Amino acid sequence: MPEAIDVTCPCCEAVLKVDPETGAVVWVDGGRKKEAARDFDELVDKVRASRSSLDEKFERAARMNASSRDVLAKKFEEARKRAALDPDAKPPNPFDWD
Repeated sequence: MPEAIDVTCPCCEAVLKVDPETGAVVWVDGGRKKEAARDFDELVDKVRASRSSLDEKFERAARMNASSRDVLAKKFEEARKRAALDPDAKPPNPFDWD
């Protein structure tokens, strides 16, 4: 398994450990806290501005979920084909691998 890649977040300056195979963040180190909003109107403006970013993140998560379902379906089909070739074979036991 390749080593995780360190990426520095431009917003909070946190160090993110990213898995190069999946692109998922596996660890977050440090970072500075966000400053508090000064008034309610400023907070509402920030929420409205971040809505498009949140929609994009949701779409990306939905695509990742759909692709993981496809990968699992392919793995299942491959296992089913292998089981059909030799129906009397016992599936491999991970505890027997030494």
